[in-house]
Order: sequence, then C-alpha cells, then structure tokens
Amino acid sequence: MRFGVRLLTVATATVATGVLLVGCSSTPAEKLEDWWSSGGDDRVKALSDSSSQVNTASMQVMDDKRTACQELLAAVAKAKKYGTPPSEKAKGFWAEALTDFEHGSNACVAGVDQKDEPQTNEGIREVQRAIGILASAVSMIRSDLEAK
Repeated sequence: MRFGVRLLTVATATVATGVLLVGCSSTPAEKLEDWWSSGGDDRVKALSDSSSQVNTASMQVMDDKRTACQELLAAVAKAKKYGTPPSEKAKGFWAEALTDFEHGSNACVAGVDQKDEPQTNEGIREVQRAIGILASAVSMIRSDLEAK
C-alpha cells in the first residue's frame, strides 16, 4: 500500500509541476503589468523625484548639486538592478534615460569635486534632457498597460 501512495505522490507532483510550468507563461502585457506593479512604478517615481531635485539644485550652491546628483545615481542603480521594462516600445528610451541620468550625475559630482562649475552644469543639463526621455518611456509603458 505504501508503494501505491508513493507512486501517486510522485505522479501528482509531476503533473502539478507541468501545470505550473504551462500555467506560468504570460503575455507581454501581463509581464509589463507585473514589472510595473512589483516595483517598476516605484523606480519611475524615484527617478522622477531625484531628477527633479537635480533640476531644482541647478540654481543652488555646489554642495546641494552634489547631494542631488548622488541621490539620482542611487535611484539609477536601483532601477538598473530592478531591470528593464518588458515593453518593446519603452525599453530603448528607458535605457537611454538611465544612461544619460548616470552620465550626467557622474559629471555633476565630478564637477563639484573639482570645483568646475561648467562641468557641473553640463552634467545637470544632461540630466535635464534625460527627464524628457524618461517621460517618453513612461508614456509608452502606460500606453502598453492601457492596451492590455
């Protein structure tokens, strides 16, 4: 009798595994919704808030610029770690925004450290340009989510 129970358990586990594997496939829209609701929206908000702080800091003293740029670098690192949105339309803009945010913030911090105001300001301008690129990525993500 034990043999029959063990055989039934193995068979049930095999069928359950097969159902899980087949049942876990999802559409691109579902993957995007999962990405968004599991933290993508938080990454977008952090990038938006941090880049806005850099924009505001552009009119402030050098130390404020450094702090804002460092915060944006931290938001970029978290966004990179979280991953690219599974949206064919948005992923290029997302990658470009992260690259520009990172490059501009690094230039900003380096400029502050070297007391090089033109370099600092050029880094900030790059961040400001990337705000529009992020907005394009988010617009495409939202469009894909609404089309679902």
